[in-house]
Amino acid sequence: MRIASKTFLLQTGIIAMGISIGATAMYTWQARAGKIEAVATGSMSSLIQQLHNSAHIGNLPVQVIEGHI
Repeated sequence: MRIASKTFLLQTGIIAMGISIGATAMYTWQARAGKIEAVATGSMSSLIQQLHNSAHIGNLPVQVIEGHI
């Protein structure tokens, strides 16, 4: 009976650590979202920018995301 309770406590501890690590990762991801958005538009490589601009010139469908473009 003692071994079963130790196993249960170990499993509960692992699950609790997983939940707290996941919550921390989600919080960090959400907190950094505003910072990454500002950097993402200026960090496109020249090849990607050329492809994007040629899609506009060729009248190809271009996905429009509000706040970008």
